[in-house]
Amino acid sequence: MAIMTKRTCAALALCIALGTARTQAQPLTFEGVLDFDVGIEPTSVAAGDFNGDGVLDLAVANVGSNNVSVLIGNGDGTFQAPRNLLAGSRTFFILVADFNGDGRPDLAVSGIELSILLGNGDGTFQPARSFPIGGIYFAVGDFNGDGRADLAVPDSTLNPGSVAVYLSNGDGTFQVARNFLVGSVPFLVAVGDLNGDGLQDLVVIWNSNNVSVLLGNGDGTFQAARSFTVGGSCYSVAVGDFNGDGRPDLVVTVLNGTDYTVVVSLGNGDGTFQVGRYFIGGSVPLSVRVADFNGDGLPDIAVANELSNGISVLLGNGDGTFQVRQGFRTELHPSSLVVGDLNGDGRPDLAVANFDANDVSVLINSTPFAVSFRELRNFAAGSAPASVALGDFNGDGAQDLVVANFTALGTISILLGHNDGSFQAPRIFAAGSFPFSVAVGDFNGDGFQDLVVANSGSTDVSVLLGNGDGTFQTALSFGAGSSPVSVAVGDFNGDGWLDLAVANINSNNVSVLIGNGDGSFQTPRNYLAGNLPSSVAVGDFNNDGRTDLALSNSASNSVSVLVGNGDGSFQAPQSFIAGSTPVSIAVADFNRDGLQDLAVANQDSNDVSVLMGTGDGGFQLARNFVAGTFLWSVATGDFNGDGRPDLAVANGGSNNVSVLLGDGNGGFPVVRNFPAANSPLSVAVGDLDGDGRADLAVANQDSNNVSVLINNTGQ
Repeated sequence: MAIMTKRTCAALALCIALGTARTQAQPLTFEGVLDFDVGIEPTSVAAGDFNGDGVLDLAVANVGSNNVSVLIGNGDGTFQAPRNLLAGSRTFFILVADFNGDGRPDLAVSGIELSILLGNGDGTFQPARSFPIGGIYFAVGDFNGDGRADLAVPDSTLNPGSVAVYLSNGDGTFQVARNFLVGSVPFLVAVGDLNGDGLQDLVVIWNSNNVSVLLGNGDGTFQAARSFTVGGSCYSVAVGDFNGDGRPDLVVTVLNGTDYTVVVSLGNGDGTFQVGRYFIGGSVPLSVRVADFNGDGLPDIAVANELSNGISVLLGNGDGTFQVRQGFRTELHPSSLVVGDLNGDGRPDLAVANFDANDVSVLINSTPFAVSFRELRNFAAGSAPASVALGDFNGDGAQDLVVANFTALGTISILLGHNDGSFQAPRIFAAGSFPFSVAVGDFNGDGFQDLVVANSGSTDVSVLLGNGDGTFQTALSFGAGSSPVSVAVGDFNGDGWLDLAVANINSNNVSVLIGNGDGSFQTPRNYLAGNLPSSVAVGDFNNDGRTDLALSNSASNSVSVLVGNGDGSFQAPQSFIAGSTPVSIAVADFNRDGLQDLAVANQDSNDVSVLMGTGDGGFQLARNFVAGTFLWSVATGDFNGDGRPDLAVANGGSNNVSVLLGDGNGGFPVVRNFPAANSPLSVAVGDLDGDGRADLAVANQDSNNVSVLINNTGQ
């Protein structure tokens, strides 16, 4: 084990003051440890979905057997027997990323050299491509903003004293390294936006007493290093926001004198950091990770301790301090730690590579989280329901459901609610051809809620005026663009009457229909969007009191934002990068700065992109958060009653709904999955049983029904 215990680095620059941790620990529980054999002397573990089944798998670098073990997950926290892959000599450190842009996770493994193993998407990998690098540890990021996974490698041999940045060519190969000076013997690196400019920066640990911060320029280059002199021996570094101010902080595990500690330095938001606070960790803490393990929306710290053969978890208080560590046993000499939902219950679990046991320990998180829903109930709708919305259509104060049924002879279903989470049998009303989206508003000013339906099989929308008793008048048709698939409601010209915005997927535009106040609408004005716009939402993105539009463009992997002029017209679109195949968009203030932000469900990358608004119509670079598989719809609500906006995502591929709990700073560290029926395409949020909690309604296309999930958080 000499190779593990002799690893040292400089402790974090400003880590001098001893922080006072609270002694009252919140409950945290892990199920009994499960051990899975890998290769000889495993040193590093990473997680990814290597076979595309929506379940996390593991990849382990084994320095003693010069290979990589791939363990395919069964979805319940257990794993299949390892498949061993050749990956160069002295395979020591491993990370997962998509290096060739095909949507499949690949492996990067370092030892004597760096090896790239491109994933085939079925759990197998192509033969390793190797090239020399000047260090063992590295980090992955997008340093030039082209959407490709680049590498940052602390270089102590090829170009000593620098960090080497390898920009990706997008095919699994990399450009010639660009080197940026830091200091002698650099060997650890972490990535984060340390000054809040939307660009990725580097934190590099070097020599015995220093840390350097290199601020990114966004083009693959970096500013001159800002270095700080420190003392001690460092083992691991990670980035997180530990005091909830929206500024990235640093956590470093160090040997300080004779004590092994966790040091947290709060960020100032400009790439500098405050004096560090010390918290007791474990014996020889080789690996540190950040996640919300107890579901309170606050980031916690987990540390793998080599000599004490266990994991330490320090629960965060949300102010930059932490509670007394809780310890959990593993096997002999844990060397590396990874966090992920290994059994699909939405809780972050742990996997630990044990150097002297030649196995991986899996600890399944069984902590009760702060959001739960009753067992779902399903209610019949029409044929192939594609969209669901909420409203009070008969004026009894209870929330009702409206469902758009995706058929050639298109209909909508009205399910009147009893205010207890149950609903009457559906009442059917005719709409247009292949209705795909439905929205609610009072279009004629009579106090009754009306409906508008986007008919994707035509070039129009249907408007159904409500009678106030749960019934509707015969649909009226108004022209839009080609294949309208999404409709949103707002007052775009400030006259007090509701207008319509319609995303037309085949004409790559948005139609704006100004309301006349009597239930009719003017001829549409069309505005360009991106390629195949699939969803439209309204908000005020430049804080001028006028309604703007945001559209998700499924073929251009972007969001178009059209700033409103206040007279019903809109400016040319601005484009912002989202994930792969964005199909749905929602608006909320996720970081509570008073500015509206965007959440975008990405169908092919199985994640949600969150774009923080800058208040001038612009948005920061997207942060992506994993959800289920084959996403269709995203909606917002406060599901755990903490006053922070959360997300609900309908996952058509995994037949469930993901609830992503917001931390109030624009992050979503906790994901929980709840079952729906077959092929959920749409999710809506509202109080369906009158208890003040946000419930869910989900339209399931292949089961011809609506799933209702009643929120019982706190019961």
